[in-house]
Formats: sequence, C-alpha cells, structure tokens
Amino acid sequence: MKEKGLTGYQLKLIGLVLMVFDHIFEFFSYTNRIPIAFRWAGRIVAPIFIFMTVEGYVHTRSKKKYMLRLYLASILMNMGNLIIPKYFGRVDNVALMNNVFATLFMILIYLSIVDFIRKAIKEKQIGKVILGIVLFTIPFVISILIAVAASVGKLNVVRLMYIIPTPIFVEGGPVFILLGIIMYLLRENKKNMIIVYSVISLAIMLLGELSLSGIFMRNFQWMMVFAAPFFYLYNGEKGKGAKYLFYVFYPAHIYTLYIVSCLMMAK
Repeated sequence: MKEKGLTGYQLKLIGLVLMVFDHIFEFFSYTNRIPIAFRWAGRIVAPIFIFMTVEGYVHTRSKKKYMLRLYLASILMNMGNLIIPKYFGRVDNVALMNNVFATLFMILIYLSIVDFIRKAIKEKQIGKVILGIVLFTIPFVISILIAVAASVGKLNVVRLMYIIPTPIFVEGGPVFILLGIIMYLLRENKKNMIIVYSVISLAIMLLGELSLSGIFMRNFQWMMVFAAPFFYLYNGEKGKGAKYLFYVFYPAHIYTLYIVSCLMMAK
C-alpha cells in the first residue's frame, strides 16, 4: 500500500464509508446504543474531502465550473435541509444543518483569492495585492454583518445562509477554510503540509477540556489528525471515475438517516 499508495477515488470511498458511521452517531445517538467511536472515525472525513477538493481545484479543467457545481450543490442541500424537516420533524427538534458543500465552495473561493494575490506579488502589482487582501476579508465582513443583523432581529440568518455561504457560518468554519488554504500552499511539500496539519489538529485539543474524558468524549475534533496518514498515502492519481458520487451520496445518506431517525422517534 505504501508503494502503490491510494488514488483520489479510493480516498473518497474511505471518506464516504467513515461519513456514514459519523452520521449514524449524529442521528441515532439518542438511543444511547451507538458507540462514540463512530464519531471519532468521522473526524477524518472532512479533512479528506478538503484535501481532495484542493486536488480537484489544481487539476480541474475549469475552476469556475467546479466552484459553480459546489455552489449549486450547497443551495440544493440547503433546500433539502429546509423542506425535509417540514414533513419529517424530530421529536427533539434537532435541526438539519449538514452542508459541507458550502464549506468546500468557500475553500475554492479563498484558493482563487490566494492565486490572485500570489500572481499580483509575482508581477509586483501592489494595487492588486491590496485588492486581493480586501477580497480576502470581505467574506468575513459579510459574516459579521449577518451576525449583527441576526442579533437585532433584522433578518433570519439561517435563510440568508441558504444562498450566501460565509466563512464563519459554514460547517467547520474558518478552521476548515484555513486547512484548505494550507493544503494548497504546501501542496508541493507533502511532508511539511502533514506536519503543519498535524500541529493544527493537535492544537485544537488545547482549546477545549483537557481531561482524559474530555478529549475523548467531548473535545475530540483533534482526532482529525488521523487523516494525515491518508494524505501521505495519496499517490496523486485520480483513480476511477464516479465524478458525481459524492454529490449524490452525501445528501442521500444524510436524508435517509435523518428520516429513519424521525420515524423511529415517532414510534
């Protein structure tokens, strides 16, 4: 395995399988029969798909179409998140908020801005460098404005997020976006990328409860560090097709598990 490595297709399949375990815990933890290990396994899923999104950005024939595809997927996912609970509401009123498409879309936006700034620096165009920095901050400013408006009751922030993904409100927030940028900037030096990624992952542990029970039962996002070996094993090959597998499987299994959990709770 170390010699042949893993293709992008194989990495995505690993992510999809572990994603199912993660969401089984998310939707059925109320039964107290789902092991917390399912949630642990899910911590490496988002980093794998962030990693593959960066690879997709590098190799795609059309970055604009790639971004548009993820944006439309995020809009459709948000529509599903809005419509499905109207017909299958959970007794505990848990909201359906899953939408990693929006996160991946925001990562692509920032990678484009990074490219813009790097090109401006290379061409020594100070004006464009400043413009790039402004573009970099605009999404965060929009996030803050939305939060402020929501706090004073001027708008429904959830509904606005359906059409305007922002770095603060997307799944994983600024941390996932930062990971995407780091993976991109250090892409040519996989060793350094893995080291920086691992340091950030373990640093997350320090932001929460540091007791033994805390880091395994509540503050366990740091376990995304275990995605690092999969990055190392990636051989740079795309592998088999199934271009739209993730776009279909992700919402399909989310809604299936959610609906089943609703029906079980209703009994």
